[in-house]
Amino acid sequence: MPYHEPVIIERREFGTLALLTLHAPELARAAKPGQLALARCAPAASADPLLRRSLFFAGADATTGTLQLLVAPEERGLAWLAAQPAGARLDLYGPVGAGFTLDGRTRNLLLVGAGQALPALIFLASVAVARQIAVVLLAAGAPGTLPPPFLLPPDVEYETSDEGEAGLSGLLGGTARSPLPALSGSPVAWADQLCLALNEPLVAPVSAAVSAGKLRWERGFAQAALAGPMPCGLGTCQGCLIETRAGLRLRCKDGPIFDLRDLRF
Repeated sequence: MPYHEPVIIERREFGTLALLTLHAPELARAAKPGQLALARCAPAASADPLLRRSLFFAGADATTGTLQLLVAPEERGLAWLAAQPAGARLDLYGPVGAGFTLDGRTRNLLLVGAGQALPALIFLASVAVARQIAVVLLAAGAPGTLPPPFLLPPDVEYETSDEGEAGLSGLLGGTARSPLPALSGSPVAWADQLCLALNEPLVAPVSAAVSAGKLRWERGFAQAALAGPMPCGLGTCQGCLIETRAGLRLRCKDGPIFDLRDLRF
């Protein structure tokens, strides 16, 4: 996982979000949906803030050598990064972690997410559509914080809730307007596979909503990209421990993708 110094070739704003397109051929070839980079978020002459910020890849094109980061300026480090103009050079470490795994039998893919890991689902949607998989993306967040539809392939059905991250349970439970009018109840019943982007507080309510829509599911059916701090990205600092049914695991080395059944919160 080497260090990279890609140049921003385009910066666009959508609500509070900034989409940074980077010229990063090596990273673009290696990046997979669900992986991330650790970004230094301070000028070269400064060490404040000291810790790198974790950012899930929003897209990559090995042919053009470009990589996309979708940055929400939620705190001062990310605000500094989101404000960097075209021509600026970044300091990234990655790719970090393992990506999502698409089952070769999957024909109907449900993507559900909120928060910092949501860009991973945008990347995954593009990969899945290229494999001729039908994709529905359900996303929740505050107004102005959700990715615009045109970042997704046109074949993706995109449904959002602006009720904050808690809106995910309504989307999953079928209490919000359904993205699949022909179906009643939870859209989970429609899916061959479910991939999620979650913060830790969402794991319990989302797990309950999935269980209500699908009483039994096999291992590998529901994978979750788990957002959160990863101070070193190497597993050395032990600063990203999470509790699983198999004991404590590191978000950076053992994740950030986990089977939803294994997470305990």
